[in-house]
Amino acid sequence: MGRITRLTPATSKKESLRTTVPRSIVQQFDLTSGDSLEWKLEVRDGELIIVVSPVKS
Repeated sequence: MGRITRLTPATSKKESLRTTVPRSIVQQFDLTSGDSLEWKLEVRDGELIIVVSPVKS
């Protein structure tokens, strides 16, 4: 099941955007403030597939 989040400006210059990680994903992967996420992008059958994985230090 998909989750929907809203993008907001990350800085006053509006060069990048940020979104909220849904609570269910935070709990599933035991994420905390300061954790890193790795974003992998792939095109499959004309659709952009984004795989986001937690990177624990």
